[in-house]
Amino acid sequence: MARTGCPDCGEPVRPGDRFCEACGHDLEAPASAAGDRPRNASIRWLTATEIAAACPACQGRTFGSDGFCEECGQRRPTARDHTELDLGVVAAVTDIGSRHHRNEDAVAIGVLDGAVAIVVCDGVSTSSRPDTASHAAADAAMAALLDGLADGDDRDTSIIAATRAAQAATTVVAGSHPGPNPPSCTFVSAVLTADAITIGWVGDSRAYWLPDGEGEPLLLTVDDSLRNSLAAKGVSGKAIDENPYAASLVRWLGSDATDTDPHLRTIAPEAPGRVLVCTDGLFRYRPVVADLAATVATVAAGSPLAGARSLTRLALDEGGQDNVTVALAPYRIEALDSADVTAAPASEEGSSEGSMS
Repeated sequence: MARTGCPDCGEPVRPGDRFCEACGHDLEAPASAAGDRPRNASIRWLTATEIAAACPACQGRTFGSDGFCEECGQRRPTARDHTELDLGVVAAVTDIGSRHHRNEDAVAIGVLDGAVAIVVCDGVSTSSRPDTASHAAADAAMAALLDGLADGDDRDTSIIAATRAAQAATTVVAGSHPGPNPPSCTFVSAVLTADAITIGWVGDSRAYWLPDGEGEPLLLTVDDSLRNSLAAKGVSGKAIDENPYAASLVRWLGSDATDTDPHLRTIAPEAPGRVLVCTDGLFRYRPVVADLAATVATVAAGSPLAGARSLTRLALDEGGQDNVTVALAPYRIEALDSADVTAAPASEEGSSEGSMS
């Protein structure tokens, strides 16, 4: 598909262009943290996206126009191996894990008056440049999500717009010749306001509701897997278990995706709890919701950042077979109803920050 505009500045670009003539942005890379931002000056958001200046393999600082190190040939990564994001009322940690060459997960967190937003994307490992897709999608989605909320759109409308922005971003980074396996990723987002929590997703990254006290922990998403698709059609459990492709994705974001409208789910908690958004790098080790809730209650006490760190460490200690991304946000109605939600202290390690005006 031909490019229509630069993902960073929005200026038109021609099919086959490698760099934007207006701002110089590498059109094969995701939008930077200084790209198109929502207009509300009270909004703040952080992203794990950070285009490497030096090659992590050889520390060479010369990357060719194709994005590969001219010294050792490694492709330029779109983020650090480990990143921590903290806005006080929401935090996230993403890590490369023990077995991957690069971190193909992406995460962005944001706040504005009365709302908290989370976006997590997981690159589809069988696609080309999956990290490029996930970071482009997460950044574009967060910008659109906060823009919609700031303009007064409801949670559903804002998440739908964010998903469309993410899909457009993955299409742009695929270039004019995307090939048979263009950059692709999953997508899950959460918006917390004083009256409800809304989740939107495409793929198999997940969101959970974890009450602080009594109450049932909930998996708020349903994986877009062949397993669940077959089950919905009435195929027997035995036949599904015997299908070697049962875990395969049936929906994702990317230039070859045909069904990218997000599923939406809203809950209205009446008591405090936490929203957990994560990739399979975490939940593969706690696939049962009750077990995950018990683990979170045990190891993720304290601040959202401390909790995200603890859960990431748990995944690494239990094998770290995949990239792992964990985002945590406490749900306190009185806090979300306050205009001071953006005043929480923020600290970042290896993150890019957006302050919009």
